[in-house]
Amino acid sequence: MAAESNDPESRLLRYLYVGKDYPNYQPGYWFAHHYFIVRNVIAIEELAEDREKELVPIQLIKQAFASNLVTHPEALVFALAVCCRQNKSERLRQAAYENVGEICKSTPDFILFVKFVSKLCREKELNYITQGWGHGLRKAVNNWYLSKQPMDFIKCVTKYRSRYGWKHKDIVKMAHPLGNTPEKEVILKYVIYGLEKTKTEMKSKSSEKKEIQELLKYMEHVENFKHCEDELEAASMLETNHFSLDHVPGHLLKSKEVWTALLMSMDVDVLLNNLQRIHNLGCLTADSADPSDRTKIAIEGVTKRLTDSDCVEASKVHPALVFITLKNYKNSGKALTYEKRKVRMLAERKKSPEYDPNVEVINALNEAFRLSFKNIQPTKFRHLVTISTNKSMEIRTWQNGNMTGIETAALIALILLRSEENVTIATFTNDGDGISPVNVRNTDSFEHILATLTTSPIGSTNTSKPILWATNKSKPYDVFINIIDQIFQRHDESQEKLIAYKEHMKLPDTKLITCALCSSTPYCKEPYDRHVLTINGFDATVPNVIQAFAKGLF
Repeated sequence: MAAESNDPESRLLRYLYVGKDYPNYQPGYWFAHHYFIVRNVIAIEELAEDREKELVPIQLIKQAFASNLVTHPEALVFALAVCCRQNKSERLRQAAYENVGEICKSTPDFILFVKFVSKLCREKELNYITQGWGHGLRKAVNNWYLSKQPMDFIKCVTKYRSRYGWKHKDIVKMAHPLGNTPEKEVILKYVIYGLEKTKTEMKSKSSEKKEIQELLKYMEHVENFKHCEDELEAASMLETNHFSLDHVPGHLLKSKEVWTALLMSMDVDVLLNNLQRIHNLGCLTADSADPSDRTKIAIEGVTKRLTDSDCVEASKVHPALVFITLKNYKNSGKALTYEKRKVRMLAERKKSPEYDPNVEVINALNEAFRLSFKNIQPTKFRHLVTISTNKSMEIRTWQNGNMTGIETAALIALILLRSEENVTIATFTNDGDGISPVNVRNTDSFEHILATLTTSPIGSTNTSKPILWATNKSKPYDVFINIIDQIFQRHDESQEKLIAYKEHMKLPDTKLITCALCSSTPYCKEPYDRHVLTINGFDATVPNVIQAFAKGLF
């Protein structure tokens, strides 16, 4: 079992889903830590050296991409970049370049790919001396740009002008793409030289082609918006040209007029991620001394988007993101880290005004939470979720500081109850059985489930108890989920008990997931079973990690 868990395929899949080659997931901002370094994906070179498996890395990357359950697409992009830069297999390198257009469909992912391949070359992490931008990379980059229709092409280079320290201008200068149509030639000139020089050249060529004139007109609209100083005029231009948040220049990002215009067509997930920002700008302050029409329009825009079932469904937003946004909004934003809290306490500053979230927005978020359950695809697996109710669960959840451990546990229970058909919720006890099922249903509210858990008897936390209970009662389960504050390594025998349970019940694919909500310390027992996963903390990505693992995707 240990050998099977440690084979290159398993390690690469784990990296794609959890960012590590061992089964532990920690939510958060991966760029702040060492996730994107070659030693995390040594499995790629190991597979590349095996002539029978040299294309397996690309197959696994495509498989993970198609699952729509990868929480950090940057991991896919980095793995693809390593495939392009390794020197063990020419076939793998060519296959990787051929799949850049598929894996890096979005412009930010494409620019990130360029950043990664350049970094790998510059730092020689793969011990591969290369000239940098060789034929394969230039061809992949050129295909990404030139395969687009002219209007899609101009929109992608104007919407995302730069990301990750790279501009389209930098990339085009390195790749030297040659426009395969007059329209694309115009766009490439615009990227390199800007609008004025492009217009001058087009005039000298007396180009009257309708498509080119439309492109020049669009470029002019973008440039006018980019340099506009009048907020009302900018808001009008934004609505007329259907620009998005990514088009907005820095000097307009604090404009109420611009944000109100954006709200009319903003995707629900973008709205949720920017809701606190919108409120802090005063766009949602309903009880101001002289509320303007724009304020009313902004509130209506937010509530309409959040309560529109079609918008919520189209966004594919997960209930966890909606609920976390709701809790953060009620608490004036994300919880501060210890360092930021310390700075705030030490700083001499005026007392900030009383925070007053908009009641209409809160009601709309509750409705969006209800609607978003349609976005979850059930696994149809049998779940046993066992929750610790001890005092330590009243500590803040790591990476989700506006919720305590027990509140997060109640949210996980609610999400599973409403999305799956066969879910048993239990708590740890000190009686003979070790756990006690609790009476909660999928129609119960979050508050009811939380109250049920907090009034349950407190028992010692032993992650083996649920498995022993199921074994003794011969209860078949596909997934065991233990939700606790932290893992006590000395007393953890859950992996051994799981192996015994699978043999006893003849259920070889049963999984065990342990969520240590209040701890940031990674834990992985060696040798580890491929059906065991530990998760530290919680954020909106965790439910998808749980679902992907339950499905056996990694």
